[in-house]
Amino acid sequence: MAHHTCDYLIIGNSAAGVTAAEFLSAAAPDKSIIMVSHEPYRCYGRPLISYLLEGKTDREHLDYKSADFYEKRGIETLFGAEFEAVALDVSAHEVKLAGGEEISYGKCLLATGSVPFIPPIAGMEGRTNVHTFITLDDALAAWDDVLAATERAHAEGRESRVVVIGGGLIGMKAAEALSHHADRIDVFDRSPRILPAVLDADGAAVVSRLMEPHGIFCHPSMSVDEMLGEGERVTHVRLTDGSDEACDMVIVAVGVRPASKLAVEAGAEQGRGLICGPDLQTSLPDVYAAGDVTQVTDALDGSERPLALWPNAVRQGRIAAMHMAGVPGALPDEGSFAVNAVDFFDITLLTSGIINPPVDGDFDVRVEVEGDEYVKFVMRDGKLVGYVLLNRPDNAGMYTAMIEHGVPVASLAADTFDRVPLNIDFPQGAARMHRGYPSTLNELGWPKAEGEE
Repeated sequence: MAHHTCDYLIIGNSAAGVTAAEFLSAAAPDKSIIMVSHEPYRCYGRPLISYLLEGKTDREHLDYKSADFYEKRGIETLFGAEFEAVALDVSAHEVKLAGGEEISYGKCLLATGSVPFIPPIAGMEGRTNVHTFITLDDALAAWDDVLAATERAHAEGRESRVVVIGGGLIGMKAAEALSHHADRIDVFDRSPRILPAVLDADGAAVVSRLMEPHGIFCHPSMSVDEMLGEGERVTHVRLTDGSDEACDMVIVAVGVRPASKLAVEAGAEQGRGLICGPDLQTSLPDVYAAGDVTQVTDALDGSERPLALWPNAVRQGRIAAMHMAGVPGALPDEGSFAVNAVDFFDITLLTSGIINPPVDGDFDVRVEVEGDEYVKFVMRDGKLVGYVLLNRPDNAGMYTAMIEHGVPVASLAADTFDRVPLNIDFPQGAARMHRGYPSTLNELGWPKAEGEE
């Protein structure tokens, strides 16, 4: 079996991994980089897989980087099932791959992301029409299945029906995508509302109502206890209230967990995700981590948990790369906070920070409701710490910057939250906050890759 050697080994090829690779190649152009991934594809936008099923994008435009990105940056790639990292030997600085090959590294970055949480539901094992919805392969399998299932249902003179277990962001995006091909989608969630991590009860009720004309029906406080059927396919699900629901296909989208098995088996310290220092080095020497696999400190409430969001993965990939390369003045990872932007059909939803403050806390909450628009601002100690913008997306970036920079509300115009704010409303120096962080190497003045425009 082949043995590879590199200065930097990156395990994982999504947002955190590809960002780290890009910054490492610029910070240390004389060093060798190898990326490994169990998926055979170059980096693609995971949040876009639902759009592929809806026909809003195609396979070519799903890619996050150009086809020649890796070659231009001098990054060696080992992509495919045989290249999945299966064992990490920290003392030897070696990683073993599924196909038997080994890689010796100087420093390693774990950017392994998340894996779906599969609840122990009776009757689920071995069913071919039960799918997750995390990866491109998941989405393509679900797509093929729903098309075939709908064709069979219509041939039998009935409507096709899909059950989605989980009403979070992944489950709701799966429901939207599949509603373009199935006749009815039923979404079940044990929580008393859909989208529990990004909405409050009133906002969730608005989204639920607006989904129904599209054939999507949400059932909070209810889930699936058992899957029933004959042979390999589920034909009914038994719900927690004892009733049965017919279906042609099931999507399991209960949630995700950090894909930390490789690191934990090697002895890495883990809480709710891999525990890292300010330089994003794990408890293992010369092993760093970035993205969904890490435990992040919430900058607003101090809680420790994974933050499975694309912007956080990009941010951490950049920070980890700087420290791995020993860039002078590399910034520490000081935590982050949630920022979500999603749409369902013509529904826009942007949320950030603390959106469900404890009732016994010292928070000032302001809510505005007008038709299908639902807006919520959460303040603490005279500063904005969270917002919900449902069907009123204007200047969400400005509100996010207010949270990040701790802008005192008293310094703003009195009616800032009663209308769409303008830059002129903000004190000098804060008006440019909406620019945010530079997202590319070129914005930082770093050198372009050979042949790059």
